[in-house]
Amino acid sequence: MLAHIVRIAVFLLAGVLAVLAFLTLAPWARWTVPVVIFVIASTIAEWLFRKLATPDVIRADLEDRVRNPPS
Repeated sequence: MLAHIVRIAVFLLAGVLAVLAFLTLAPWARWTVPVVIFVIASTIAEWLFRKLATPDVIRADLEDRVRNPPS
């Protein structure tokens, strides 16, 4: 459960940072910096999830992804 909460918290923090970057940066960087923020946050969130989750939680997460793929 903690691993899922940490994953969500990282994505929420990344969303806030991306919005702030979009609103404050120059026009040429408005789209590139938020994309980079989300790529880095996704990598960090997955790494933290793998570190904090038990093997059973990881297996359940993978099974859920296989049964319910994103559309």
